[in-house]
Formats: sequence, structure tokens, C-alpha cells
Amino acid sequence: MAHAVLICSGARVPAARLLDHPLLDRLSIITEHGHTARYPDGVAVETVGSVHDVDEVLAAAWRIAGRHPLDGVLAPYEVGLPAAGYVRTVLGLPGPDFTTATLFTNKHAMKQRLAAAGLPLMPFAGAHSDAQVRARAVEFGWPVVVKPAYGGGSKDVAVVADAAELDAWLAGGGSPRPRNPTAVVERRADILVEYHCDGVVHDGAVRSVVTSRYLEPVLGRIGQGDPYGSYQLPSDHPEHRAVAELHAAAVAALGLRSGVTHLEVFGTPDGLRVSEVACRPGGGAIPAAIHLRSGVDLVDACVRTSLGLPPFPDGTPAPARTDARYVGHCGLALRPGTITELSTEAELAALPGVLDVVLHQRVGDRIAGHIYSASAAGFVHVGADTEEEVRERLATVRAAYRIRTRPDGTGPDGTGPESTRPEGPPASAAPDSTVPDRTAPDATDPRPPTPDHAAPAAPARPVAEAVAS
Repeated sequence: MAHAVLICSGARVPAARLLDHPLLDRLSIITEHGHTARYPDGVAVETVGSVHDVDEVLAAAWRIAGRHPLDGVLAPYEVGLPAAGYVRTVLGLPGPDFTTATLFTNKHAMKQRLAAAGLPLMPFAGAHSDAQVRARAVEFGWPVVVKPAYGGGSKDVAVVADAAELDAWLAGGGSPRPRNPTAVVERRADILVEYHCDGVVHDGAVRSVVTSRYLEPVLGRIGQGDPYGSYQLPSDHPEHRAVAELHAAAVAALGLRSGVTHLEVFGTPDGLRVSEVACRPGGGAIPAAIHLRSGVDLVDACVRTSLGLPPFPDGTPAPARTDARYVGHCGLALRPGTITELSTEAELAALPGVLDVVLHQRVGDRIAGHIYSASAAGFVHVGADTEEEVRERLATVRAAYRIRTRPDGTGPDGTGPESTRPEGPPASAAPDSTVPDRTAPDATDPRPPTPDHAAPAAPARPVAEAVAS
């Protein structure tokens, strides 16, 4: 049994399986000020002003280690990875060190290293001021993709079509600043298809790799009412083999010895192009989907490798829970406001090929906050024999799903009507068709359902990812 510290920003509520992992007899938390009430009694919590401040996080970890020796640092969320690497390096703990964590989180440093190793990327450049961002955009030609070097969940990632849109992005928070001093500007890819590739690495070798194909490219759809969906490709699928080769090359280039990975790859008219890679589990229901089809538990592998253990308890993954050749999953759209009607698990489970349904929201929940690429009211997993069939079954789920909300201040007792729409793109006439902006809360949230008539007075549920982002 071991003692680990979990680094988690105030914007996240860790899943229960992290807080109660069987390998840990003691878990301490480092989070940001004002968020200690999210954790159970008996869990030691240290707070910092920001998990981005690696020295402040190190001081908190030092205080924790002084009370009880530490065996590892858990960082399943993107924003905690650099500080986790710093703590591991200074305190001599297992897992990705500060250099490795930086290469997997600083998108400019990452792309430089991948390009030097010969991996195919879109043309890119780093910029450290607004003027440099504008100059690089002009060099590449419109449209361009802009993003901060550090960040997760596609936050502040945008496609800008001209100088006016770029200025709006800079003014809205994209401008380089001391805490995030580099912006990445890259030529926009003509994306025909997008993949994610999720792996487990131990002793420098890839021990498991799964390639999945998104139902549509993620960039540009965030906040449009369509959470991501994807399906896993069989190991003999030619697209899997090509993406898996890029994954192995990326892992080698960035120097990961042990851990879990999440790679994003674009298919373009000119071939595959690597987008980004992270050393953490993929967000949303990606770990659950992979566990269902292949038996690989990415979250458990993340914990084990963070403690310096082999990723699989018995040397190999557990058996798969389905023999379906194709397994896909899709997120269910969130809407801002108070939920007054929501598809039930039983309704969704009755659809063709459905293997599992998990809902994170309930009638009466009030949705507010920021949206990430894995934001969803829940997830549905389906199985199929062919690629065409898995896509059809996921489309059926999306079409059947319904959510009805009352925007804050409107509805029967307010100034406007309730509104409803299926999970697809928002209707421009809907009074609450603004971008939903919060992530799906952990399904283990203990708060009881709030009656619909009382919902306007209820606080918004804390932001969380299903596993990671």
C-alpha cells in the first residue's frame, strides 16, 4: 500500500475511483484555495493559489511528505502535469519528470521536438507577444489555428479567419502573458478525418495502443451542442497501424519511460499530421470505452506507473467485456440553464447495439461554467460488427437523445419560454442557444436531485471531467 498526492485544479472534481484506489492506503490532495469542501472527510488537503505555480505546489508537497513519506504523484488532468513533474524531479519520485512533463504539455516545445524527430506536423511557430502572434498569422495566411502553449480541454483554442478575429482572440485571453508566455500559431489543416490514439508505456516500450476515429473533427465543434464521439478501430485496420506507428515515434521523441498517453492525429489530403500528445488518460469516456473493448484500464495504469509499478497487475490487461469488433461512444449534449427534462438511461439503453449508458446529470441540475472538449451530460457506448454499423448506431443515439432546459431567469416564472432541442447543432432561434460552458460532473456526485421547481435557487454543480482532460 502507498501514499500518493493528487494534484488537481479547482476546476476539477476527481473521480471516486481516484480518491479510493485500492493501491492507496493514504491519499493527499493539492488543490486551489476555496475548494477543500469537495473532498471527503479524512482526506488531507493542501491548497495553493494556482496549480500552475510549480514552486507553490512543491512547497505543499513538501509539507505533505514531511508528515507522511510520499510514494508517488498523481496528475490525471492536463493542468497538473507540469507541477507533478517538478515535484517528482525534486523529491525523487517515479513517473514523468519535469522535462518529460514539459515536453508533453508545452505545445510549442512538444511540436519542436516532434518536428526534429521527423514526425509530420502542420507548419507552426511560437510567439511571445501580440505583435509576434499577428506576424506569424500573416506569414502562414488565413485561416490559422491559435492556442496557448499550455492548456487542456481545447480551452482557448480557436480557428481565426482574419485579423479582426485574431484581435478578438488575443483580447479574450489568448494574449501571451508571464504565466503562459507562448502562443502557438499554426497553419490550419484541411482535416478529412481525426483520430485519437491511447497508449500505455512501460520501460520505454509501448505495451498497449488503441486507435479511435472521431465521428467528426473536434476543433470547431466545441460548444456547438455536439460533444465528441469516436469508435475504436480493430488492430488489423490499416488506419490503426499507421496511427500507432506515429504514436510509437512520438513517445520515443518525447522520452516517456512509463505512463499513459493520448495522441491526436489529423488525416489530411497530404497524409497524416500529428496534432498533440499528452501523458495522461484521454478525457471524457475514452478510458471507459477502451476498457470495455480491450480490457485496458488507462486510469489504473496511470496510477500504477505513477507509483513506479508495472501498468498491468498480472502483466497483461484484463479480458475485454465485449466481443464486438467495433465499439464506439458519444457524449450527450449539455445545455446552459436548469434541466427540466432529460433522456433516461433505460430509454438510451434500449437503442440498437447499446452496451452501456452513464448519465452525469439529473433533472433539476443547473449547468453553468466553462465547456471543454469532453463536456457532456453523459456517455453512451455501442457495439457493432462493421464500421458502417457503428457509425449508424452512434447517429441513432444522437438523434434519440433529448434534453430540455429552463435558462436562468426565463421559463414559466421568468421572461421567456422553456426551450428544447435534440443533441445536434443549436437552433439559432432558441432563447438559450448560447455556448454551454461547463464540463460534465463526476457521476459519483452525492448531491440528491434538485426538484425542478426549486432549481433556480440551486447552486451550479462543480466542474469536473469524467476522468481526465
